[in-house]
Formats: sequence, structure tokens, C-alpha cells
Amino acid sequence: MERIWINWKDNCRKALSSVVAFLLVLVMYGCSGNSSDEPESEMLVLNATSLLIEADGADVTEFTVTKGNQDVTAAAEILQDGKVFSGTRFYTDTEGEYKFSARYNGETSAEIVVRATKSENLVMPADPEPDRYEGFVKRVLLLQATGTWCGYCPAVMASIKEYNNSFSDGLAVFAAAHNGDIMASDFSNKVISWLSISGFPTLNINLVPGETVACYTSGSDVVTANVDAIRKVVETYTVKDAKSTIAAVVRADKASNKVEVEAKIKIAEGGSYRVAAWLLEDEIFDDSQQNKTGLTDDFSIHNNVLRQSSASLAFGDKLGDSLPAGSTEDYSCSFTLSSEKMDNCRVVIMVTAPEGGVFAVDNVVMCPLNDKVGFEYK
Repeated sequence: MERIWINWKDNCRKALSSVVAFLLVLVMYGCSGNSSDEPESEMLVLNATSLLIEADGADVTEFTVTKGNQDVTAAAEILQDGKVFSGTRFYTDTEGEYKFSARYNGETSAEIVVRATKSENLVMPADPEPDRYEGFVKRVLLLQATGTWCGYCPAVMASIKEYNNSFSDGLAVFAAAHNGDIMASDFSNKVISWLSISGFPTLNINLVPGETVACYTSGSDVVTANVDAIRKVVETYTVKDAKSTIAAVVRADKASNKVEVEAKIKIAEGGSYRVAAWLLEDEIFDDSQQNKTGLTDDFSIHNNVLRQSSASLAFGDKLGDSLPAGSTEDYSCSFTLSSEKMDNCRVVIMVTAPEGGVFAVDNVVMCPLNDKVGFEYK
């Protein structure tokens, strides 16, 4: 009986092997053919040498179109606002945002935006209410402590992305301090150390040690739950009165890789204040991100990455020890870019003030390069 059983198993094993071999042949035959065939999963992408140009009629951005690893520029159409654009080079003497996409073999790429600015127009915005020192619009800084080695950090990454897609009021300003990966820096490590963060991910509120958004890291509705939690925090913190408000202009020079920040800060309540400017970079590709969340998003693109800080301390350098109510202070700083891509950078400017024994963010604004933000009142 045992011998029959063994022979039966052997026969089944041989039969199964034959079936598998036959299926493999079919698969190989189905996948064979012209080696230039493009896989269905390869996306059509419109690329630009620069997303930020001078509106002087001379500064040029050059477009290319890729399908996977293949350059299909010659056979593709460039579209501007859905209409065919002639050529692959764009320049203008008119300030504004210009939207482009590409079309190839019936497929249309995702849209990109080229921003054209005039340097001479980059002056500090006029104050709409110069005599007003109350009722400032208040924003909250949410700092994501993260790292590509952190398997549960993608839950917060996905939640921040969905939050920004869902709410456009700009009341939440996000930054990401990386630890233990190629995006970590002395600046990000200094912030993480100041906040005594040892658990990742952490979404800190206004640079107050221990003050965090209670985020979930797994589950089928993790993103929805986290977006709700973030929104409640934003509503709770921004309903409070701000003691300060910020206007700024940020100038970027591609020739020197310099970014100059000029700011004015209005003070509603007398006291001690500190200030810091952070250089953030978006669209950083790093496909080493670990993912234990069960989410199936692509987590190879990293945004809001803290690259540089103007301040020697995590919570800012001294603006003044006893600034009077009703005063306006000037602040300026500069960054020299090294590995950062200027087109993908922006600047966050924050004012901190004493709260619960530490300096916490009182107000914060975000300003793109070669752009400006003005004082805002409720």
C-alpha cells in the first residue's frame, strides 16, 4: 500500500510539472514579441528643465516627454491648457502660471505648472491695514518626524497628501524632518533632538515637545482617520489669537544658487519672540521607503523635506527680548543651495513665542521662491 502511494505521488508530481512547464511556455509566448513594445504600466510623463523662469522673454524651459525609459518627445504633442503648443521650448515676458501636459498614442500625461516671475516686481506687499495690530490670521506648523527605514511612516505621508487634497485654506503648514536616511541633515536632526522624538512616525504640533497629532499607522481607514485628526488639531489651534503676523518676499537667483528672504513681522502683544526660516524641498525621489501599513500608494516621492534652517536653535533665533505691542520688526536671511533643486524648493517662515515654558510656534507662513506673501487679517 505504501509503495502504491509513493508511485501515485510521483506520477502526480510529474503530471503537475508537465502542466507548469506548458503554462510557462504559454506565458513566455504571450510575452514574447517586439522588444520595443511598451508595458501598459509605464506612465507618460512631461518633463521640464525648469518650473520657475524669469518673465523676461529670454529665460527658457525645455520640455521632453518620456514613456517609461523611452524618450518619445519627437512623436508626442505638448499641450498648453489643453491646446497644442508649438515646439518644446517655452519663454514669456508675462508673469503668471502656465499649465502644460503631453499627449502620445491617445494617452495624456499629468499636468505640470511653469511659473514665470519678474524680479523687479518682487517687493514687500503693501499692508492693507497698516495701523491694525490684532485679528491676525493664524496658521499651525505640523512637523512630521520620519525616515525611509520607518515602516509605519507611510501612513502619515499618505494622510498629509490626502489632507492637502481635501483642504485648500492653507492653515496647516507641513514640514518633514528626516532621521537616519539620505534626506536627514544637521537641521532636521536638531529639531528631532529638541523635541525629544524617539518614536516614528510622529506628527508634532508647533514645535512643542510632546504635543502631537494622534495618528493611526495601519488599518483600512487609516488615512481617513488621520485626516480627521489633523483637521481637528488645525481647527483647534488656528481659532486662537495670533500674537504676530508675517509678510515676506523670497528671491531666488539661479546663477548663484542663492535664496534671499526678506520679512516683516507685526507684534500684537509685547514680549519675547524668536524667528526662523526653513528651506523645504519637494519631489525628492527615494524608493527605499519601508512600508508596513498595508497601503498600496507609491511612497518613493518625498515632499516638505526640511533641508536648511536660518536659525542656530530649533525654535528660532532671537528677534527681540521685550518687543513692544504695536511694533513691526524686520528680518532677513539667505540660503545657498547645494544638492537641493531650486524648482522644487520653498521657504517657511515662523515666529515663536513663550508658551508653557518653551518657545512654541505662534504663527507661520509658506512662501514659494520668487514670490511674496502679505499680512493677513481675519
